[in-house]
Amino acid sequence: MFLAMVLTNAKRKEACSLTLVVDRAQPRIDMQFLDGSTQPLVPPPPEVLLQIITGLEQGQREFSSSVFAATIEDVAVQRGPDSMRAHIAAWSIEHC
Repeated sequence: MFLAMVLTNAKRKEACSLTLVVDRAQPRIDMQFLDGSTQPLVPPPPEVLLQIITGLEQGQREFSSSVFAATIEDVAVQRGPDSMRAHIAAWSIEHC
């Protein structure tokens, strides 16, 4: 549900991509825009963000809230010794 809301807000703000990162137990979410600028979002606790990134790594692509359903169309997940990163480059939003 959290990721569906984040993706919906990113689409409203016309973000072109989203990056989810947990690095050394520090969570971070950044929206990227076509002009090259970024805007940080308030991330959930690191355990929650790791669960989301792990789900993406395992192929989960459908996320929904009570109002919106998000489908991720293009994502790349990277796993390092102390970090995980998911770069979401394309997604669609539908009203439930």
